Amino acid sequence: MKTARLGMKPSLLAGTMLAAIFGAGAGLAADQKPDFVSGGVLKVCTSGEFPPMEYYENPGDKDLIGFEIDVMDAIAKRWGAKAEYIVGDFKGLLPSLDSKRCDLVASGILITPARLEKYDGIPYFSSHIVLVTAASDTQTKVPADVSGKVMAIEAGTSYEKIVADLNAELEAAGKAPIQAQTYPSASGVIEQILVGRATATITQDTTAAYRMLQVPGRLSIPYTYEESENYGIYLRKSDGDRQMLKEAIEALQASGEMKALLQKWNLPETATDVSHDVN
Repeated sequence: MKTARLGMKPSLLAGTMLAAIFGAGAGLAADQKPDFVSGGVLKVCTSGEFPPMEYYENPGDKDLIGFEIDVMDAIAKRWGAKAEYIVGDFKGLLPSLDSKRCDLVASGILITPARLEKYDGIPYFSSHIVLVTAASDTQTKVPADVSGKVMAIEAGTSYEKIVADLNAELEAAGKAPIQAQTYPSASGVIEQILVGRATATITQDTTAAYRMLQVPGRLSIPYTYEESENYGIYLRKSDGDRQMLKEAIEALQASGEMKALLQKWNLPETATDVSHDVN
């Protein structure tokens, strides 16, 4: 079992660290950069609807914020460019590479064999499913501890099957099944925990991190599932461009910039400790 410890909100210390690290690295931009940023602009396609990775903080805002936005800004800076974000439907993001509407796609998008058949992709962020409870709950340590209790689940997600499989195991062991109740949104699920109607939920660690930022000190992650999936950055197929993107990501990791951004956005400190190669 792996556990993740998340802080409550971006701290002044994190901001100070970022300023120091980014200031020190400003003159260290790589000599080599892809041809698509030769004009000083890095065009990035994103859906802009996946907090805390990329989202609008308030309705009507023009500028995106989030962990992945900060990462793309840092990569653009290393290449002597400025990131420009093109927001669109998730399903249309990768085709936008074909039309050259954008140069990179970064939108909490998973690295999959099917996608890699047509595009290059660099994995850089590992996401796990986690169990979320109220911070005051000291009894619930693992998913099976919700036996006989209510678990709120976002409707239509793969988490419903995870609970169904766990219930089969509980019943086989002669224990009471989890009472799964579904809700149409992640915010609705979290509300059930906050008001005490549900003992727990399961969701991605990225979603949990965002919800914990919204209600500091009221939620906890007692358990993290071992299985993980990798988010990545996609680009048009090009060995040279792929290598330069990989080197830029590795430079951010080596300099400590990536770790500082994880801290800023309340994400697990080991989330970017992944191989940047694909089979």
